[in-house]
Amino acid sequence: MTRIATLTLAALAACANTTGGDLIKLPLEAGGVARDSTQPLTIASPMGWTITLQQAVIAVGPLYFNVDPPPTGEFRSGTVIIEATEQTIVDALDPTLHDVPGGADGETGHAVSVEIGLLPPDQTNQLADPCDAEIIGGGFAYITGSAVMGTTTVPFQGQIVVDNTLVTTTEPLADLQRIKGAGVDLTFTAAPSELDLRVDPSHWFDQTDFSQIATGAPPIGGYTWMTDSTFAAQLLQGVKTETDVYNFQLVPDGS
Repeated sequence: MTRIATLTLAALAACANTTGGDLIKLPLEAGGVARDSTQPLTIASPMGWTITLQQAVIAVGPLYFNVDPPPTGEFRSGTVIIEATEQTIVDALDPTLHDVPGGADGETGHAVSVEIGLLPPDQTNQLADPCDAEIIGGGFAYITGSAVMGTTTVPFQGQIVVDNTLVTTTEPLADLQRIKGAGVDLTFTAAPSELDLRVDPSHWFDQTDFSQIATGAPPIGGYTWMTDSTFAAQLLQGVKTETDVYNFQLVPDGS
């Protein structure tokens, strides 16, 4: 939990409605993009590649919903009204929604952005599939598939990892291991409702050039990449896209 969130919730507990909101708690479910899971997910990237994903799992959380857009150059600023402190692993190719332990809680109000943690799997949490945590390893996501452009086919597999060498005094690791402010438009009320998250990996590859990793004969399982490579940086930037990837929706309870 961030210091800002801790102070906000502590103030609410001491004096309800201090910031004008009622205390609420709601269930949280997460899953992949809504689609026909009997068919492969094929993506036409802006770079000209046709990508077929065979596997795409990602560890997401904690989540902090903010009433203000994140200011440039500031770390965890603004006012958090809703938080979900548990991490969950999402199979981005499976449209089935799964419960996230602990749900979400906070106060009523309107959120316009959400901070999303991108951390290696926490083995102490209740994971939907421990095998997913194993293949993610020290990264926060794992992908396999193939990319085609013309007569070139590039099979690929590998973890998505934050490059620790990019840590500076002004940009600590905790800053790199998050999406600063994905856009949302959520009005949290006291009415019973459920918060749903769907992860759409279609834009993860908007900037990736697969020719950078296709050197020599394809290894068993497909080409992989180094954490500090240009390809890895392009992929990481795509995963951190703040629109159309992490889609949240409030659903009335019982609907």
